[in-house]
Amino acid sequence: MAEEKARSGALPCLPDGAPGKPRGTRYKEQYGVIVVCPDEEAQKAVYEGLRAVCSSKLRVVVT
Repeated sequence: MAEEKARSGALPCLPDGAPGKPRGTRYKEQYGVIVVCPDEEAQKAVYEGLRAVCSSKLRVVVT
């Protein structure tokens, strides 16, 4: 049965004791926007522009 799930693309079961979705009301939905920039300078400009016009939490990510 496990082989059947693996072939169907299903994820394997988590081991016992693995963290999962927080219990109770600790979980809340979050919404985000990703802007793909051509270079670091453009990323800085977008970040500074967003910082100037919104009060949302901003995060810089490099991949």
